[in-house]
Amino acid sequence: MTANFTKGGNTVKKRSVFLLAFVLVLAFSMSGVAFAAKTIRVSLCNSETHPQSLGLQLFKKLVEEQTKGELVVNLYYNSQLGGERESVEQVKNGLLEMATASAGPMTTFNTRFMVLDIPYAFNDYNEAWLVMDGPAGIALFKSCEEIGLKGLAWMENGFRHTTNSKKPILTIADFAGLKIRTMEAPMHMEAFKLLGANPTPVPWTELYMVMQQKVVDGQENPLANIWEVKMYEVQKFTSLDGHIYDPMPLVANLEWFNGLTKDQQKIVETAAILGQNYSRAVNAAREKYIVALLESKGMKVNEVAEAEKGKMRQATQGKVIESIKGKTDPKFVDTWNSNIEQARKDIKAGL
Repeated sequence: MTANFTKGGNTVKKRSVFLLAFVLVLAFSMSGVAFAAKTIRVSLCNSETHPQSLGLQLFKKLVEEQTKGELVVNLYYNSQLGGERESVEQVKNGLLEMATASAGPMTTFNTRFMVLDIPYAFNDYNEAWLVMDGPAGIALFKSCEEIGLKGLAWMENGFRHTTNSKKPILTIADFAGLKIRTMEAPMHMEAFKLLGANPTPVPWTELYMVMQQKVVDGQENPLANIWEVKMYEVQKFTSLDGHIYDPMPLVANLEWFNGLTKDQQKIVETAAILGQNYSRAVNAAREKYIVALLESKGMKVNEVAEAEKGKMRQATQGKVIESIKGKTDPKFVDTWNSNIEQARKDIKAGL
């Protein structure tokens, strides 16, 4: 021990230098890990110009600015990280921080999302938004925590409409025999069977190819998607039947979210809602413009009369609701429908 402290203290100096180098390397390594943990990867199925994408671009801007770079948001468009179902599964398993998905794929993980598959449930956006942002929508997101997900916002996708290459859909009878591509969502398929169509589930990433090869006669999607995937190149008719309102829930891994500081959590939650509202405004402003663009490309676009929608609702809604009650919590389904009725009353009352 005495020898170690002799020779001008060289041994002590060498040990000190070694210890300092070790601490610096360790600190550098830990800072690298911390930085990686602050990166938010978000998987989207749409292009960068879709309303939900524009909403998430605002989300990215707000989060990065307000956290002063503590959180960095990377957006991955066009299913780069996997389809909707695969992306949500990655989030659930902690392999990805966030993703958006239609309600259909979400039902794989949380059957309560089937309430969003009830056909002709909402008459317009105001009704839908009151329910999504009210107690029922909040409860639906809260139930996601049971499976390790944190619901943050309802990014806009819009009402789903039907396109096909055969004829305009004006009445329920016009669905008879049409082979219609749907999402891989059992309740969507059941609704189209009840309308008299022949539903065929096809993933979003294969949609255009299936239309181009005429594997099916038609498909159903919101106007933003119909335009985005150039349905006007492979379909002749767009019928605005608005059979389902289809928001895109933005979900995060719950454990990851809980690992953020309280300030970071608040910033992420607030930015998500602002992004949601922006995506809604963009979509609402665009829809009439998209109709005009589709017509300029040669598509024939038609409205469906309210009386005919009523017949479509009567043919599908009750049976689909009963099917949903057999697959998820029936009390939640009743509560959901009660909230829709309350939203209608509030709108009529001028609230």
